[in-house]
Amino acid sequence: MAKSQFHHYIPRFILKTFSDDFTLDSTDCKYFASISTEDKGDGKGKGKGNRKGKVKGRGKVKGASSKSNKSNRGTAQSNNHYIKVYQVQSRTTVLTDIGRAFGVVNLYREEAEEDCMKFERLLSVFEGESSTFIRRIWTGEDLSLTRAQLERMKKFLIIMMYRSESRRDQYNKEDYDIEVAISARKHASHHSIARIRDIWFKNLQWLIETPLSDLMKEYNKVLEMVMTRPLTDQGDLKWPIHICELKEFGVMAENYMCIWEAEEGTEFILSEGGFGAWEGDKGVKFHNIFVVSPRYAIVLVLRSYMFGMTFGSLRKSYFGEKLHANPETVYVKGHPPEDFTAESHFTPSDIFKYKRIKVPKSDVFFVNCIFLDARDKHLTYRSPISMLKSLKYYDMVKEERFTFQHDYTALKRELFADLNRTHRPEER
Repeated sequence: MAKSQFHHYIPRFILKTFSDDFTLDSTDCKYFASISTEDKGDGKGKGKGNRKGKVKGRGKVKGASSKSNKSNRGTAQSNNHYIKVYQVQSRTTVLTDIGRAFGVVNLYREEAEEDCMKFERLLSVFEGESSTFIRRIWTGEDLSLTRAQLERMKKFLIIMMYRSESRRDQYNKEDYDIEVAISARKHASHHSIARIRDIWFKNLQWLIETPLSDLMKEYNKVLEMVMTRPLTDQGDLKWPIHICELKEFGVMAENYMCIWEAEEGTEFILSEGGFGAWEGDKGVKFHNIFVVSPRYAIVLVLRSYMFGMTFGSLRKSYFGEKLHANPETVYVKGHPPEDFTAESHFTPSDIFKYKRIKVPKSDVFFVNCIFLDARDKHLTYRSPISMLKSLKYYDMVKEERFTFQHDYTALKRELFADLNRTHRPEER
């Protein structure tokens, strides 16, 4: 029998930046492939390398002896990182080993072990490549990518957004609107897929094995089709993956990438949806946000928004144009002429030079509000002060701008009590 695997839907190398003992030295910045790990515990603190408990004071674990804390401190700094995780259901904050945070045991469950292992091996390659660029974001280095590297970076972000428990469960529970349901059943019929829930993993397999150029060819075929017929009227047309996902992946692959840096004194937070959470209106996604540390986020911006286009009755984005910036582009074949085509002029070696865009504190808090409203199970933060300010901002805007309008009274009370113990009044 195959061993259970704990699959992270937010990579470990990103989670550890939310640890209080994370530093940008060579040890913490070193990349270790960790999308999935062998499951060594039950998630309740009994597994090897696991330690959970209520947060008290400066992040100590309630119930642990001082001797235990002392003996574990060296291990935590050298091998493990612990992050503060607010558990939505119990309304408590616990210190959690990143090896057991933001993931699920046996994400693929019913899939063949050989297929899962092949997928995870391919994904670890993408993660390793992407981590190199993300580390450069953290350390203030040059942010240049070739066209080929940019395509693989986008592909990694798209895969990680889709490779989640919530997206899997949409197919397991058939939890989507009637148009998507009809198209999913037709896709299953066209490909002789016995169960609707199997579509999710087959989509993932195709996405990771298919070059982005081929994905875009299929996406362009979809665009031609939807100009004349709805998704529910596909006739005998056969798509390599579910057409709804093909549309979404294609749009995101076309999006422009920006690097956001939180204003000094503020930080981004994470939720289980923190890798690809979006801001938009009526299903049109203006921004997909991928938090890669408390200080930085990679954002995919809807292509038309970069050019100032509007969408009829849709509202404008809550994020202003100052948060958008085109990269400086160095073309191998020189600056494109007026009558050029992408096929004739673009090369995989073209270079895109990105810059970090400073995000005002109000926009940082609003990014956090997106996570606060859309969360289902967990929230993670590093700075209690920034988290408390984000919660207060959420209270101010949630009735006007958000759907679920959650109550975070318990968390605010906990944060305020902690800050009273550890900070002077003028610092709160």
